[in-house]
Amino acid sequence: MKPLPFLNPAAGTPAARNPARPAVIVPTQAVDSEELSAQCAAVAATGVVDVIEWRIDPLLARSIAGGSLNDEAPAVVSGEVPGSAAPRAEEVLELLPQAAAAGLPVLLTARTAGEGGLVEIAADEYAEVLRRLIAGLADAEVGAVPVAIDVEIDRAEARELIASAREHGIPTIASLHDFESTGSYEALLATFRSMADAGADVAKAAMMPQTPADVCRLLAATAKADVMLGVPVLGISMGALGRTSRIMGADFGSCATFAQIGEASAPGQIDAARLAEILDRVCG
Repeated sequence: MKPLPFLNPAAGTPAARNPARPAVIVPTQAVDSEELSAQCAAVAATGVVDVIEWRIDPLLARSIAGGSLNDEAPAVVSGEVPGSAAPRAEEVLELLPQAAAAGLPVLLTARTAGEGGLVEIAADEYAEVLRRLIAGLADAEVGAVPVAIDVEIDRAEARELIASAREHGIPTIASLHDFESTGSYEALLATFRSMADAGADVAKAAMMPQTPADVCRLLAATAKADVMLGVPVLGISMGALGRTSRIMGADFGSCATFAQIGEASAPGQIDAARLAEILDRVCG
Protein backbone atom coordinates (compact mmCIF):
# COMPACT_ATOMS: atom_id res chain seq x y z
CA MET A 1 0.00 0.00 0.00
CA LYS A 2 1.27 3.40 -0.99
CA PRO A 3 0.12 6.21 1.34
CA LEU A 4 -2.47 8.76 0.34
CA PRO A 5 -0.32 11.63 -1.00
CA PHE A 6 -2.18 14.59 0.52
CA LEU A 7 -2.27 13.85 4.23
CA ASN A 8 -1.53 16.66 6.68
CA PRO A 9 1.26 15.60 9.08
CA ALA A 10 0.55 18.62 11.27
CA ALA A 11 -2.93 17.25 12.00
CA GLY A 12 -1.43 14.18 13.68
CA THR A 13 -4.18 11.90 12.40
CA PRO A 14 -3.87 8.08 12.52
CA ALA A 15 -2.73 7.58 8.90
CA ALA A 16 -0.32 10.53 9.15
CA ARG A 17 1.31 8.84 12.14
CA ASN A 18 1.22 5.28 10.85
CA PRO A 19 2.17 4.61 7.18
CA ALA A 20 0.74 1.08 7.46
CA ARG A 21 -2.75 2.43 8.12
CA PRO A 22 -5.15 3.46 5.35
CA ALA A 23 -6.46 7.01 5.47
CA VAL A 24 -10.04 7.40 6.67
CA ILE A 25 -12.02 9.82 4.53
CA VAL A 26 -15.38 11.15 5.74
CA PRO A 27 -17.77 13.11 3.50
CA THR A 28 -19.84 16.19 4.24
CA GLN A 29 -22.54 17.50 1.93
CA ALA A 30 -22.91 20.87 3.64
CA VAL A 31 -24.19 23.74 1.51
CA ASP A 32 -23.66 26.82 3.67
CA SER A 33 -20.89 28.35 5.75
CA GLU A 34 -22.24 27.59 9.21
CA GLU A 35 -23.14 24.00 8.41
CA LEU A 36 -19.82 23.36 6.67
CA SER A 37 -17.77 24.82 9.52
CA ALA A 38 -19.67 22.91 12.18
CA GLN A 39 -19.58 19.57 10.38
CA CYS A 40 -15.88 19.77 9.53
CA ALA A 41 -14.98 20.78 13.08
CA ALA A 42 -16.99 17.85 14.41
CA VAL A 43 -15.25 15.44 12.04
CA ALA A 44 -11.81 16.70 13.06
CA ALA A 45 -12.72 16.53 16.76
CA THR A 46 -13.16 12.75 16.55
CA GLY A 47 -9.41 12.34 16.10
CA VAL A 48 -9.98 9.28 13.88
CA VAL A 49 -10.47 10.93 10.47
CA ASP A 50 -7.62 11.82 8.11
CA VAL A 51 -9.40 13.63 5.28
CA ILE A 52 -12.68 15.49 4.81
CA GLU A 53 -14.39 14.99 1.47
CA TRP A 54 -16.57 17.98 0.71
CA ARG A 55 -19.23 16.77 -1.70
CA ILE A 56 -20.13 19.96 -3.55
CA ASP A 57 -22.73 18.42 -5.88
CA PRO A 58 -25.65 19.40 -3.56
CA LEU A 59 -24.44 22.99 -3.79
CA LEU A 60 -24.17 22.77 -7.58
CA ALA A 61 -27.63 21.22 -7.76
CA ARG A 62 -29.12 24.32 -6.15
CA SER A 63 -27.95 26.34 -9.12
CA ILE A 64 -29.64 23.99 -11.55
CA ALA A 65 -32.86 24.48 -9.59
CA GLY A 66 -32.36 28.26 -9.60
CA GLY A 67 -31.87 28.56 -5.83
CA SER A 68 -28.99 29.84 -3.73
CA LEU A 69 -27.71 29.77 -0.20
CA ASN A 70 -29.72 32.89 0.62
CA ASP A 71 -32.77 31.87 -1.46
CA GLU A 72 -31.81 34.44 -4.05
CA ALA A 73 -31.00 33.91 -7.70
CA PRO A 74 -27.37 32.81 -8.13
CA ALA A 75 -24.98 35.39 -9.51
CA VAL A 76 -24.56 35.09 -13.26
CA VAL A 77 -21.44 36.22 -15.06
CA SER A 78 -21.98 37.94 -18.41
CA GLY A 79 -22.54 35.36 -21.12
CA GLU A 80 -23.57 32.54 -18.75
CA VAL A 81 -26.95 30.87 -18.76
CA PRO A 82 -29.08 31.41 -15.62
CA GLY A 83 -29.36 28.15 -13.71
CA SER A 84 -25.84 27.10 -14.66
CA ALA A 85 -23.80 25.32 -12.02
CA ALA A 86 -20.53 26.94 -13.11
CA PRO A 87 -20.87 30.15 -11.03
CA ARG A 88 -21.12 27.99 -7.93
CA ALA A 89 -17.41 27.18 -8.27
CA GLU A 90 -16.63 30.67 -6.98
CA GLU A 91 -18.96 30.07 -4.06
CA VAL A 92 -17.17 26.82 -3.27
CA LEU A 93 -13.87 28.69 -3.19
CA GLU A 94 -15.35 31.32 -0.88
CA LEU A 95 -16.61 28.66 1.55
CA LEU A 96 -13.52 26.44 1.35
CA PRO A 97 -11.66 28.21 4.22
CA GLN A 98 -14.50 27.14 6.53
CA ALA A 99 -13.75 23.50 5.71
CA ALA A 100 -9.97 23.95 5.88
CA ALA A 101 -10.22 25.61 9.30
CA ALA A 102 -10.71 22.15 10.81
CA GLY A 103 -7.06 21.39 9.91
CA LEU A 104 -7.72 18.24 7.89
CA PRO A 105 -7.01 17.91 4.18
CA VAL A 106 -10.05 18.62 2.02
CA LEU A 107 -11.02 16.57 -1.02
CA LEU A 108 -13.39 18.51 -3.31
CA THR A 109 -15.79 16.21 -5.13
CA ALA A 110 -18.51 17.15 -7.61
CA ARG A 111 -20.14 13.75 -7.96
CA THR A 112 -22.52 13.71 -10.91
CA ALA A 113 -25.72 11.68 -11.11
CA GLY A 114 -24.09 9.02 -13.28
CA GLU A 115 -21.60 8.31 -10.50
CA GLY A 116 -24.10 8.36 -7.65
CA GLY A 117 -24.13 12.11 -7.06
CA LEU A 118 -26.83 14.71 -6.68
CA VAL A 119 -26.30 16.92 -9.72
CA GLU A 120 -27.04 16.20 -13.36
CA ILE A 121 -24.87 18.38 -15.57
CA ALA A 122 -23.45 18.08 -19.05
CA ALA A 123 -19.82 17.12 -19.62
CA ASP A 124 -18.81 20.62 -20.69
CA GLU A 125 -20.36 22.21 -17.60
CA TYR A 126 -18.75 19.64 -15.29
CA ALA A 127 -15.40 20.48 -16.87
CA GLU A 128 -16.02 24.21 -16.48
CA VAL A 129 -16.79 23.82 -12.76
CA LEU A 130 -13.55 21.91 -12.22
CA ARG A 131 -11.54 24.33 -14.33
CA ARG A 132 -12.71 27.21 -12.18
CA LEU A 133 -11.95 25.33 -8.99
CA ILE A 134 -8.45 24.44 -10.18
CA ALA A 135 -7.72 28.01 -11.25
CA GLY A 136 -9.04 29.43 -7.98
CA LEU A 137 -7.41 27.01 -5.55
CA ALA A 138 -4.03 28.69 -5.96
CA ASP A 139 -5.49 31.82 -4.36
CA ALA A 140 -7.75 30.12 -1.81
CA GLU A 141 -6.95 31.01 1.80
CA VAL A 142 -6.48 27.57 3.29
CA GLY A 143 -3.08 27.97 4.94
CA ALA A 144 -1.00 24.80 4.90
CA VAL A 145 -4.01 22.50 4.64
CA PRO A 146 -3.78 20.30 1.52
CA VAL A 147 -6.70 20.52 -0.90
CA ALA A 148 -7.25 17.81 -3.53
CA ILE A 149 -9.85 17.40 -6.24
CA ASP A 150 -11.76 14.40 -7.60
CA VAL A 151 -12.00 13.98 -11.39
CA GLU A 152 -14.40 11.48 -12.95
CA ILE A 153 -12.15 9.70 -15.42
CA ASP A 154 -14.88 8.93 -17.97
CA ARG A 155 -15.54 12.63 -18.57
CA ALA A 156 -14.34 13.79 -21.99
CA GLU A 157 -11.97 16.41 -20.58
CA ALA A 158 -10.70 14.35 -17.63
CA ARG A 159 -7.10 14.16 -18.84
CA GLU A 160 -7.00 17.88 -19.53
CA LEU A 161 -8.37 18.62 -16.06
CA ILE A 162 -5.88 16.31 -14.37
CA ALA A 163 -3.03 17.88 -16.30
CA SER A 164 -4.20 21.37 -15.33
CA ALA A 165 -4.45 20.39 -11.68
CA ARG A 166 -0.93 18.97 -11.81
CA GLU A 167 0.36 22.24 -13.31
CA HIS A 168 -1.24 24.11 -10.42
CA GLY A 169 0.18 21.70 -7.83
CA ILE A 170 -3.24 20.31 -6.87
CA PRO A 171 -3.43 16.57 -6.10
CA THR A 172 -6.12 14.62 -7.95
CA ILE A 173 -8.07 11.44 -7.40
CA ALA A 174 -9.29 9.96 -10.67
CA SER A 175 -12.49 8.05 -10.00
CA LEU A 176 -14.84 5.59 -11.67
CA HIS A 177 -18.08 4.33 -10.11
CA ASP A 178 -20.39 1.52 -11.21
CA PHE A 179 -23.53 1.17 -9.08
CA GLU A 180 -24.81 -1.85 -10.99
CA SER A 181 -21.96 -4.33 -11.28
CA THR A 182 -18.24 -5.05 -11.01
CA GLY A 183 -16.03 -5.04 -14.06
CA SER A 184 -13.80 -7.90 -15.12
CA TYR A 185 -10.33 -8.25 -13.64
CA GLU A 186 -8.85 -7.08 -16.94
CA ALA A 187 -11.21 -4.10 -17.19
CA LEU A 188 -10.46 -3.01 -13.62
CA LEU A 189 -6.72 -3.19 -14.25
CA ALA A 190 -7.15 -1.19 -17.46
CA THR A 191 -9.13 1.43 -15.53
CA PHE A 192 -6.47 1.81 -12.86
CA ARG A 193 -3.77 1.98 -15.55
CA SER A 194 -5.58 4.64 -17.57
CA MET A 195 -5.96 6.79 -14.45
CA ALA A 196 -2.26 6.56 -13.68
CA ASP A 197 -1.37 7.24 -17.32
CA ALA A 198 -3.55 10.36 -17.19
CA GLY A 199 -1.36 11.71 -14.38
CA ALA A 200 -3.74 11.27 -11.45
CA ASP A 201 -2.15 11.14 -8.00
CA VAL A 202 -4.59 8.43 -6.86
CA ALA A 203 -6.53 5.91 -8.95
CA LYS A 204 -9.94 5.00 -7.51
CA ALA A 205 -12.52 2.46 -8.64
CA ALA A 206 -15.76 1.82 -6.74
CA MET A 207 -17.88 -1.09 -7.92
CA MET A 208 -21.15 -2.68 -6.82
CA PRO A 209 -20.80 -6.42 -6.15
CA GLN A 210 -23.55 -8.94 -6.83
CA THR A 211 -21.65 -11.93 -5.44
CA PRO A 212 -18.71 -12.51 -3.07
CA ALA A 213 -16.66 -13.37 -6.16
CA ASP A 214 -17.13 -9.78 -7.36
CA VAL A 215 -15.57 -8.50 -4.14
CA CYS A 216 -12.64 -10.88 -4.50
CA ARG A 217 -12.08 -9.76 -8.10
CA LEU A 218 -12.09 -6.09 -7.14
CA LEU A 219 -9.60 -6.72 -4.35
CA ALA A 220 -7.38 -8.84 -6.61
CA ALA A 221 -7.31 -6.11 -9.27
CA THR A 222 -6.55 -3.48 -6.63
CA ALA A 223 -3.66 -5.54 -5.28
CA LYS A 224 -2.22 -6.05 -8.76
CA ALA A 225 -2.58 -2.36 -9.62
CA ASP A 226 -0.82 -1.38 -6.39
CA VAL A 227 2.18 -3.48 -7.44
CA MET A 228 2.05 -2.52 -11.10
CA LEU A 229 1.52 1.24 -10.89
CA GLY A 230 3.57 4.05 -9.44
CA VAL A 231 0.60 5.82 -7.84
CA PRO A 232 -1.58 4.87 -4.86
CA VAL A 233 -4.76 3.01 -5.68
CA LEU A 234 -8.13 2.85 -3.98
CA GLY A 235 -10.47 -0.07 -4.64
CA ILE A 236 -13.94 -0.09 -3.09
CA SER A 237 -16.61 -2.75 -3.28
CA MET A 238 -19.82 -1.00 -2.28
CA GLY A 239 -22.86 -2.11 -0.31
CA ALA A 240 -23.06 -4.51 2.62
CA LEU A 241 -21.49 -7.27 0.56
CA GLY A 242 -18.39 -5.17 -0.04
CA ARG A 243 -17.63 -4.22 3.57
CA THR A 244 -14.45 -6.33 3.52
CA SER A 245 -12.93 -3.86 1.06
CA ARG A 246 -13.62 -0.97 3.45
CA ILE A 247 -12.13 -2.77 6.46
CA MET A 248 -9.25 -4.79 4.98
CA GLY A 249 -8.64 -2.84 1.78
CA ALA A 250 -5.16 -1.77 2.83
CA ASP A 251 -4.05 -5.41 2.78
CA PHE A 252 -4.87 -5.35 -0.93
CA GLY A 253 -3.21 -2.02 -1.66
CA SER A 254 -5.96 0.52 -0.98
CA CYS A 255 -4.51 3.74 0.38
CA ALA A 256 -7.77 4.93 1.95
CA THR A 257 -11.28 3.97 2.98
CA PHE A 258 -14.44 6.04 3.11
CA ALA A 259 -16.48 6.09 6.32
CA GLN A 260 -19.46 8.04 7.58
CA ILE A 261 -20.37 10.33 10.42
CA GLY A 262 -24.10 10.79 10.17
CA GLU A 263 -25.32 10.54 6.58
CA ALA A 264 -23.53 8.16 4.23
CA SER A 265 -22.54 9.33 0.75
CA ALA A 266 -22.31 5.84 -0.78
CA PRO A 267 -23.77 2.39 -0.03
CA GLY A 268 -21.93 0.37 2.60
CA GLN A 269 -19.99 3.10 4.39
CA ILE A 270 -19.21 2.22 8.01
CA ASP A 271 -19.42 4.54 10.99
CA ALA A 272 -16.03 6.26 11.29
CA ALA A 273 -15.57 5.59 15.03
CA ARG A 274 -16.40 1.92 14.62
CA LEU A 275 -14.12 1.57 11.60
CA ALA A 276 -11.29 3.35 13.43
CA GLU A 277 -11.60 0.90 16.31
CA ILE A 278 -11.22 -2.00 13.90
CA LEU A 279 -8.25 -0.38 12.16
CA ASP A 280 -6.62 0.24 15.54
CA ARG A 281 -6.66 -3.49 16.17
CA VAL A 282 -5.62 -4.49 12.65
CA CYS A 283 -3.03 -1.82 11.85
CA GLY A 284 -1.83 -0.77 15.28
